[in-house]
Amino acid sequence: MLTLLLPLFSSPAHACPTIATGTPSGLLFDVAQVAIVRQDGRTTFSVSINPVGDTQEFALVMPVPTVLAENEVKTLDGAIFGRLDGYSAPRHVADAGCGRLQSGGSNDTGAAADGDGGIDGGDGTVDVEATYLVGDYEVVILSAEESMGLETWLTTHGYHLPDGADARLAEYIESGSFFLAAKVAPGADLADGSALAPLQISYLSDGFTIPLRLATLNSPGEQDMVIYAITESQAPDGGRVGIANYPEFTIPDKCMWDDPSGNNDFTSFYEDAFDQGWLAMSDAAWTVEFAGEWGSCNPCSGVNVDEADLAALGFTGDAWDHHLTRIRARYTPEQATQDLVLYGSGLNEAKVTSFADLSQQNAQCIDSVCFAEDEEEDRASNPPLAEHGCGCETTPASGAAFAGGLAAAALVRRKRWAMSKSR
Repeated sequence: MLTLLLPLFSSPAHACPTIATGTPSGLLFDVAQVAIVRQDGRTTFSVSINPVGDTQEFALVMPVPTVLAENEVKTLDGAIFGRLDGYSAPRHVADAGCGRLQSGGSNDTGAAADGDGGIDGGDGTVDVEATYLVGDYEVVILSAEESMGLETWLTTHGYHLPDGADARLAEYIESGSFFLAAKVAPGADLADGSALAPLQISYLSDGFTIPLRLATLNSPGEQDMVIYAITESQAPDGGRVGIANYPEFTIPDKCMWDDPSGNNDFTSFYEDAFDQGWLAMSDAAWTVEFAGEWGSCNPCSGVNVDEADLAALGFTGDAWDHHLTRIRARYTPEQATQDLVLYGSGLNEAKVTSFADLSQQNAQCIDSVCFAEDEEEDRASNPPLAEHGCGCETTPASGAAFAGGLAAAALVRRKRWAMSKSR
């Protein structure tokens, strides 16, 4: 039996804040899950949007490197993100199968606008480059000469940015960015709090980045983002993806775990491990939770991402040629001073984050206990290990692909958790 980690972002504390809303009061929404496909110089970026509050007040402002054509802005079926999550999430294996690692797969876990919508042609320092009606969204592409004029234009047209946006907008303008502004179109039939369709943009660019700085402005604290990065497995710049400008940490897995409370609460167990790994970095940081080519999900969850899903996300060609990397990043507004710069490593080593129940049966093929301080503690507190003579050296979840580094230590549930730290 295998259990997937519950959705990582059910807690409002880790939901990304509003980038822009239709009212000055603000609106929280979850933009924590994004998918990014990089292939032949083209980036296709999809963002899952789940507002908390009045859906009609949702709005988004995002820097883009070029004026997007009408066919480069789309919406997706939101169920695709559910399948990506189910396929790649960290998992709990009740019966490791001693080499078989079989699972039952249970899971706990448009047309161009005609200009009649109230969008004018700018105010002298802002130019409206294009307007589109895409699903339930009214989309406008803007260029600007200076940030004050852009912020004024956005406010006038119903986009209320948080304090501090002026300086961030100025940085993007100076770098030559354009801006995509999207809000729910008048007349869209949406219930308050209902899920909006994921929004997708596609463009040719030398950069492989995710804009971050605007999204952190009115954060109450740390934010999480799950990134599903898809590349060609055999391309020199494909394979497993990493983040170049923030440090990586690893969470040792392939070990046996036990819940002292007896509640079998795997979600809390994994969240504790992630929390302590991130805190040990004292910086914005990230970890790889899944990586691999199609079918390299052992132990598999029973949830699959198929060719149609990959095509909808922007991947072209045979599905067997893709490599999926699931990255989970965490940062605070003070730490997120740069957008995320991604890179393809060219490596295709598979990685599935999984943990097995502490049991005599699993101890026959798994020789480590999560959180154990040393071998003597392993043997004294866990009879299955003593009986089978298993060692207790924890196997890192990843690290070979992105260069090892400095050893660090963090306390989790009163025991030491070994982790590696690389920059």
